[in-house]
Amino acid sequence: MTKASKPKRAKRSNKQQPSQRRRWLRAMFTLFGKLMLIGLVVLAFYAVYLDGKVRERFEANRYQAPALLYSRAMVLAPQEGLSYARVKAELQALNYNATATARGPGEYNEREDSILLHRRAFDFADGFEPSQRLRLRFTDGRLAEVVAWPSQQVLPQARLEPQLIGRFAADSGEDRLLVSLSQVPDLLQDTLLLIEDQDFYQHLGVKPSAIARAAVANLRAGRTVQGGSTLTQQLVKNMYLTHDQNLWRKANEAIMALSLDYRFEKEAILEAYFNEVYFGQDRGHAIHGVGLAAQYFFGKSVEDLSPAEIALLVGMVKGPSLYDPRRRPENAERRRELVLRLMFENDLISQVQYLAALEDPLVRRQSTRLVLGERPDYVDLVQRELRQLVPGREWQQTGLRVFTYYDPYVQQQAELAMTSRGGRVNVAELQGAMVIADYTQGVVRALVGNTAQTRAGFNRALDAKRPIGSLVKPFTFAIALETPQDYRLETMLDDSPLTLVNELGVEWSPRNFDGEFKGPLTLYQSFLESRNAPAVHLGMAIGPERVRARLYESGFDERTHAYPSLTLGSVDMSPLQVSQVYSTLLNQGVQQRLTSIEAVYTHWNQPLYQQQRQQQRVFSEAGAYLTNVAMQGVVREGTGRTIAQYVSTSGLGGKTGSTNELRDSWFVSYDQRYLVSVWLGQDDNSAMGLSGSAGALPVAGDFWQRFGVDPIQRQRPEGIKDGAFDKRTGQPVSFACAGEIYHLPTFEYTEPSRHYCDPTQDYPTEKEEDEEERSWFQRMFGRG
Repeated sequence: MTKASKPKRAKRSNKQQPSQRRRWLRAMFTLFGKLMLIGLVVLAFYAVYLDGKVRERFEANRYQAPALLYSRAMVLAPQEGLSYARVKAELQALNYNATATARGPGEYNEREDSILLHRRAFDFADGFEPSQRLRLRFTDGRLAEVVAWPSQQVLPQARLEPQLIGRFAADSGEDRLLVSLSQVPDLLQDTLLLIEDQDFYQHLGVKPSAIARAAVANLRAGRTVQGGSTLTQQLVKNMYLTHDQNLWRKANEAIMALSLDYRFEKEAILEAYFNEVYFGQDRGHAIHGVGLAAQYFFGKSVEDLSPAEIALLVGMVKGPSLYDPRRRPENAERRRELVLRLMFENDLISQVQYLAALEDPLVRRQSTRLVLGERPDYVDLVQRELRQLVPGREWQQTGLRVFTYYDPYVQQQAELAMTSRGGRVNVAELQGAMVIADYTQGVVRALVGNTAQTRAGFNRALDAKRPIGSLVKPFTFAIALETPQDYRLETMLDDSPLTLVNELGVEWSPRNFDGEFKGPLTLYQSFLESRNAPAVHLGMAIGPERVRARLYESGFDERTHAYPSLTLGSVDMSPLQVSQVYSTLLNQGVQQRLTSIEAVYTHWNQPLYQQQRQQQRVFSEAGAYLTNVAMQGVVREGTGRTIAQYVSTSGLGGKTGSTNELRDSWFVSYDQRYLVSVWLGQDDNSAMGLSGSAGALPVAGDFWQRFGVDPIQRQRPEGIKDGAFDKRTGQPVSFACAGEIYHLPTFEYTEPSRHYCDPTQDYPTEKEEDEEERSWFQRMFGRG
């Protein structure tokens, strides 16, 4: 039994081994299944997480775009009086290329007395304008006619696209100009899909076959030699992920691409790609999107891109640094030729277009800087205004297109004048500032913040607040001239010593610049010579409080006192603030706030702000007119007469200003349209020894000499007529008189019946003359 029992036990043991193995395998399969299920659940939740991430940014915060700042657009119209040289300078500043035919956008051709140009397309604040060929005809060096070419239709006007003068970067440091898919040419869309993703409209966001082919090629090479990403995957990588080359990143990319393709239309994805694709660096800013790339490489709108330019941009997608046309032109040339050949072979372009494109230069815009000639002084003003108009940083989601009133030509002349200082100001360490405003429109055209060649740092045009001295006098006189029954230009004022108590309770005795007192003077003569004593006498008569109130109403926006010293300009202003208050006085007494911004739009052309003029009358029309007459006299025969060394004085008005110990030199001058405010001084407020006529005036004179003068023309208000007055007494005299005579506008004037020209002499009255004539007649003829 013992022998028989042993084999039975062995047999049962052999039967148990397969059973245990099966249970173990079942357990392993069960565990694996559970792990797979858990993995799938985790994957599903992770996919949901990635899907939410994709939707959140793509729907609400797709991009970060900068604020792009544009200058004014030059209006090409005969009434603008544009010179041939100025139009040509504008074309060169806009990087137009001189060619034989001017067939392509951004080209021009000079002919005798005319310019043939192909204006680029541009999306202006008031609407998009396509590219257009124009013929500009000049007569005597001035624009006389604008003609559409080749239709020969005479146009009332046309305009060039504005210059890009600056930008405010988004927090991401990425620069882009957002464009809609409808703005992207069909040829650019078709070429991109041909080169990068021919099955874009068929696949679901990823192409497994392409990924497999790329994997095999990379394994064989032992390195990455081929990519299998679709446009959707490239977009995901650029928008959401890093550029690390690992499986985890690729897995995320595939899942997010599937989600993106499922959630959004193909057109939305393609539009996002065109706005996201990377094209290189402009110093510290990354250039993204075809809209800004077209500007950066070719200086034109995306709508105007030629086949050669389209081929280059599409070719650069594969490697912006490798195919950079400025740094690696040979690589870029080969890549462009390959893309052009594929475009031709796939019937996207004709043979003629293909051969012509091969001959095109790689880039027409050679500068590696997107913004040429940045002007931080003016941009500083724009930024301060923009913060008030569009506060916060939410604007980055749509970007901004800020259209300003900046005039590059005016700015250039101002900078040259400030740098040369009129050729007559040679004071070491001298600083200065200059503001040029169009006072008829209420806009700032140019701004210089210092005298150095570099335009960065402390902006004196905005932030240097200095006493304005005699610049305040026109406001005192304008108030007085509003009451002609009391004050007229011929009214006598008192140029005699006086003593007042100042704001510190100390006696104050104002003196004239020459240290002398002339006694009775006409209001007009006091103004011409900028006499202090008559100005204080007059200011005290009308009240310093009224002077302060008018400064506020004219646009001065800081608190100041109303002490007697205000009548001699003891109020601190920046050159911009001086321009503001003077603009009111020159604009027939009507105040409108000076601004640098015309309009603000998003990159999608949604309006956020459009400047609306708000006007308020501050001075009577007559008071402003008579003060303007006096300021013209200052330039013609008063303290500003030395400007005749630069330009004719017949078309200008102005006012000099100096402060105690000649610490500040001011000169304000103007023609029919422009107001030029110049300040010179030391940053440490030390004396420099220059009056307004010796320091600031030569700078202004240099500007007017470069820029030209549009002579002042003013319509005389009702009730004002011409009069002739004796300079010494202000008494009316005959128009036939010569010598010390003023011809002035006035409310009250009756020409004397006799040609009496010296009121200081004791002339007989008309009755006495009549009696004398009668007596003579009686003696001759013996009659009574």
